[in-house]
Amino acid sequence: MSEACPFAMLGLEPSWPVVAATVQRARLSAAARFHPDRARDAVERAAFDERMGLANRAAEQLLDPVLAASAVLRANGVDATEEALPPMELVELLERREWFEEQIGGGSAAEADARAWTVSERASLVSRFGDALTEGRATGVWIEARRTISRLRALARMTDVGRVRQG
Repeated sequence: MSEACPFAMLGLEPSWPVVAATVQRARLSAAARFHPDRARDAVERAAFDERMGLANRAAEQLLDPVLAASAVLRANGVDATEEALPPMELVELLERREWFEEQIGGGSAAEADARAWTVSERASLVSRFGDALTEGRATGVWIEARRTISRLRALARMTDVGRVRQG
């Protein structure tokens, strides 16, 4: 595990699913260890500031399912480059995105249903990544894990569009 690994930065073992409360506890622990008031001099204060910045960025990565899934793969020595989705799945994904965008902004029951679907889909993809991670560890084949990261990223982009249109 390299020092750039967000799990290592927070003193956590790579695991999936990433538990938000565990990440937050690790961030608070880092804040206690590296609080500027604990520094003995300006050099140590600068080092503590840098360390806290790294810990905060690591926590942000682990709280984002796409970045956390990629970090888990890298921690397992696997190239985390996302895998292209099959063409038919891309078509379905684009249709779903179009449907989602049509529902957003009206405050209707359809919008609530669309947002509920994204929450459910995210939970499903987090579970699928866990299954793909187990399969990859057993077989050394990581295509499905990388494709699931691609699916998570597509869902994140879809919900980002929904936030922009709503806000």
